[in-house]
Amino acid sequence: MDSSGSRLWPFWSEIARAQVNDLIAGGDVTGTRMNPSVRTLEHLVEHTLAPGRHVLATGSGTAALTTAYAALGLEVGAEVLAPAHTFRATVTTLLPLGLVPVLCDTDPATGGIDLEDAAERVTGRTQAIVVTHMWGRPVPGGRLRSFADRHHLALVEDCSHAHGARFRGEPVGSRADVAVWSLGTTKIVSGGMLGAVATPHEQVFERALAFGQPKHRRPGIGSAMLRDVSESGVGLNLRPSPVAALLAADHLSRLDQILALKNDRQMAVEEVVDQLPGLAPLPRAKGHDGGAFYKWHWTHPDERVLPMLAGAGLRVRRPAPGLHTLRLFTDPDLARSVLPVAPRVPVAGSYPTTDRFLADLIEIDTREVYDPDHDPTPTYTEALARVTEHLR
Repeated sequence: MDSSGSRLWPFWSEIARAQVNDLIAGGDVTGTRMNPSVRTLEHLVEHTLAPGRHVLATGSGTAALTTAYAALGLEVGAEVLAPAHTFRATVTTLLPLGLVPVLCDTDPATGGIDLEDAAERVTGRTQAIVVTHMWGRPVPGGRLRSFADRHHLALVEDCSHAHGARFRGEPVGSRADVAVWSLGTTKIVSGGMLGAVATPHEQVFERALAFGQPKHRRPGIGSAMLRDVSESGVGLNLRPSPVAALLAADHLSRLDQILALKNDRQMAVEEVVDQLPGLAPLPRAKGHDGGAFYKWHWTHPDERVLPMLAGAGLRVRRPAPGLHTLRLFTDPDLARSVLPVAPRVPVAGSYPTTDRFLADLIEIDTREVYDPDHDPTPTYTEALARVTEHLR
């Protein structure tokens, strides 16, 4: 419960909680066989997020990313273009597989990868590109596919912030060789800890099954070689919990209502943002016509505004810095101390747009806006009025 009285996301319906209780009472919570709740969840992901794709549930979004990269069958030492501005697991999951991340600058219109900058970083070792629809802001899928095809790269889309998001009517992930969603933590769809992989390619799907979910998914593998791999597995257990599958299915089954409520609340809050001169929401890119923002972002040049908003009771902070500022990406010896490879070391000053894009941003948590029984708009109105008075 938030200090304003709202329930903090995630929370689930009474029906979902009853289903979880029944599952626990039945004793089948291990996921060591194909539980019906997992199969239902995979069908829902296909229906709501990944039409016409093979879908595999995993134990987390991070497990989904690891599975996706492994399933592409990239060579050890291959380079993968990746955004400098993303959640760390989008990129760090490449390293244990022996893949080399190459960070790219940011497109200020979407907050996603800058494809012109990415093109300059392609080498003879580049085999894939991963993009993140950061905070629910889609990177245009047609441009992504054209870029990947032009450079003969596999395309991975991390849609973990973008449940239900579309660009010009096309769902995110539609153009990818493999797309990934986190269905855990505080995401718009959450089972606590859960993820999903979707691909149009049967071979990629079967490699994903054999890589992280051996034995109990073996009957779904057509390749004799991959069935033999699946008999023993490769030392990884990335399967999902049936409990988490039930909880995430609760959100997916009413995703349209969740998105509509969040968008209504965002519009109501933005109507009062003008009370504070200089404060402006990060604009929605032209062509973005679906989903909801996972987190909200405002800009203000005065560094005093952030602590004032926090002191007035809003759940705000600065966004995480670009990955190019983290020591794992700047010190090869640190990465190699625990991993088989290190990222390509960023050149100082080579991510100017990323740095500018993040400089004045204020990140709003939004976990309190999902509660249909409590409108948080008055809390925002009061907080903004207090900050305005302080600045005067």
